[in-house]
Amino acid sequence: MKIIFAGGGTAGHINPALAIAGYVKEQEPDAQILYIGAKGGMEERLVPQAGFDFQSITISGFQRKPSFENLKKNLRTVAHLFTSTVESKKILQKFKPDICVGTGGYVSGPVIREAMKLHIPSVIHEQNAFPGVTNKALSKDADRVLLANADAEKYMAKHSRCILTGNPVRMAVIRADRIASRRKLGLDSRPLILSFGGSLGARRINEAVLDLITDTAKTDRFQHIHAYGKYGDWFPEKLKERGINLADHPNFDIRPYIDDMPD
Repeated sequence: MKIIFAGGGTAGHINPALAIAGYVKEQEPDAQILYIGAKGGMEERLVPQAGFDFQSITISGFQRKPSFENLKKNLRTVAHLFTSTVESKKILQKFKPDICVGTGGYVSGPVIREAMKLHIPSVIHEQNAFPGVTNKALSKDADRVLLANADAEKYMAKHSRCILTGNPVRMAVIRADRIASRRKLGLDSRPLILSFGGSLGARRINEAVLDLITDTAKTDRFQHIHAYGKYGDWFPEKLKERGINLADHPNFDIRPYIDDMPD
C-alpha cells in the first residue's frame, strides 16, 4: 500500500497526519508513506524527525490584512497556486499512491485537488469545530470527510460524505509510561503543570501562563513545562521583566515547542 499525506502550517495539521501514518505503519509495516509539505514549513523538520519520507512544494497562504506588502505577497501566492499544482501532479504521478490523506493547511489544497483529478481515492481530516478554508473547499469532492467535531459538518459543502472520527492520537502518547517519563524529564514528587497554546503560540494562553508562573514562582511548589510557540518569543523576556530568572527556578521548563510530547 502507498499513501500520501499532505498538511502543514501548524502542528495541529501535522501531528494528526503523523498519528495516522504511525498507526498505518504499525498495522502494515510494508506500507510506503510519503508526506508532502510546504517548503520552509515546520513540517520540514517534524516529519523527517518522525521517520517518514518528505517532499516539499513551494506554496504560500493569502494575507488577509490590506497593505502594499501583503499585496505583493498575495501576488506571489497566486503564482504559487499554479506552480504547486504542477509540482503536486509530478509527485503523485511518480509515487502512484493508493490513497491520499489531507489534514488541512494550504499545502494540502493542490495535493488533494490534483489527486482527485487523477481519480486517486482522497480523504480529508478536519481537526476543528470551525473548518479551515482549504478543507471547506476540498470537502465537496473528497471521498470522505473525517471530522473531529460534529459541528464542523454544517460548514462543509452540501452532501459532503462526513464521518465523525475524533482526532487521531499518536500511539506513543497513549502507551507512554508515567514513571519512566517523569524520570526522563527529571521531575520530582511535586505536581506538574503542562501548558501550551499550539505551535504558533496563542497570545491569551501565554499571557495567562505568564501570570500563573509569576505567582507560583513565589513558592516553587509546582513544576511547570510551558511551550510558548512561534509567536510567543516575547515570553522569556517578560519573565525577566517580572524578576523571574529561570536559572533560579529549575522547576520551570520554558521552551518554544515540545518535540517530545509522548514523554
